[in-house]
Amino acid sequence: MKTMSNVVIRDGESHASRVRRYRDLLNALAQRDVRVRYQLSILGIYWAVLNPLLMATVWSFVFSRLFKMQGLLGIPYLVFFFCSFSLWSFFSNSILSAVGSLTGNASLLAKSYFPRIILPTASVVARFIDFLVSLLVLGVFMLVYRVPLRASALLALPLFVFEGMFTLGLAYLFSSLNVLFRDMQQIAGVLLMAWMYLSPVMYPLDNVPSVYLIRLNPLGALVGLQTKAILGGSLAGWWRTALASGVVSGAVLVLGYLVFRRVERLVSEVL
Repeated sequence: MKTMSNVVIRDGESHASRVRRYRDLLNALAQRDVRVRYQLSILGIYWAVLNPLLMATVWSFVFSRLFKMQGLLGIPYLVFFFCSFSLWSFFSNSILSAVGSLTGNASLLAKSYFPRIILPTASVVARFIDFLVSLLVLGVFMLVYRVPLRASALLALPLFVFEGMFTLGLAYLFSSLNVLFRDMQQIAGVLLMAWMYLSPVMYPLDNVPSVYLIRLNPLGALVGLQTKAILGGSLAGWWRTALASGVVSGAVLVLGYLVFRRVERLVSEVL
């Protein structure tokens, strides 16, 4: 708090420059988000492992045994589903955390000045920490089921950057709109649930027409491509889908940022 209360706003300084000066605050808010989320639970940070693990186990049983769904050829369905579900969860949990990041910190915003965009950004960074933990569990699954880690897994890195851009863009958009319309938190939950079923999380990317994914669901394309890159599925023509999804992700990030900057001026008045 001391850092926030001793803010010096320099004349002529750009918004981006001010944001860079607040990196320590960003890290502190992200760490606080993680601590607050788990500090009153018995298992604490272990829920970052148990939650996706339990969800993946139950859902993989339902879809593989009851609905006879198949994952990538030669890959156990549990490993396939956990991989794609972890990638999806980073996005969905980030949006659900970010949408209320401004309205949930009204007292903090009233007391101190700092770039408001740091709050939704910190929410996304906190969920990235959870995602890193789930990657460790995925590594254990791959060892247990003897799924080799191929060189193609390196392609998942730039694809995840695109996913991060898309996630940040929607985080800025939803958090700013939630200041004006408090229904956004409920809308986000319903939208994300429907979005997951329309994305290659429970089924492989190859089962969905690529044109549909590129035009209407770039995030689904990114999740599907990352899953194939990590687990070793066919990546024929992957760069076209990745390029289209990357362009859309960049556009969403710019749009979300611009909307946030417009609404940011009204935050103090509305809250």
